[in-house]
Amino acid sequence: MPDQPRRQPGELVFSLLLLVASLFLAWQAWSIAGFASLSSAGVMPMLATGTMAAAGLVILGQTARRRPVAEQGAVRRFLAEVTPPRLALFAAMIVLYMLALEPAGFLVSSFAFLFAGMAFLHRRSLALSLVVSAASLALIWLVFRHVFAVVLPAGRLF
Repeated sequence: MPDQPRRQPGELVFSLLLLVASLFLAWQAWSIAGFASLSSAGVMPMLATGTMAAAGLVILGQTARRRPVAEQGAVRRFLAEVTPPRLALFAAMIVLYMLALEPAGFLVSSFAFLFAGMAFLHRRSLALSLVVSAASLALIWLVFRHVFAVVLPAGRLF
């Protein structure tokens, strides 16, 4: 029987996070309409997130059964391969964007996020990042506001 692959650093934690996120999303899907009827708005989200949670449970079980890689510096390797500083900082930028949506509104917070994200990840001309951010946001606003007639959220501050 061939050797089963070893569990890589961070794999068990990642599997657990997948399961927790799936269960949280299943709870959110249930809060849409509960089990009111088979044709309610929450049925498809509940089926999707239930499938995600079941798959997450299977993945977690398989991952937990694997033997961990025995090596020095596993935490350092995990941080270098799975969560490099650029990725961690960009994830923090996403969280800040989500937190800024309510007080600053869609236009201001989206522009700031697009500009900061492009400037951080692209690392070229700030003027180009500014132009691309403004043009992208203008296109998004035109499509959603005028084509789909969606009112984009305004903030309390702006």
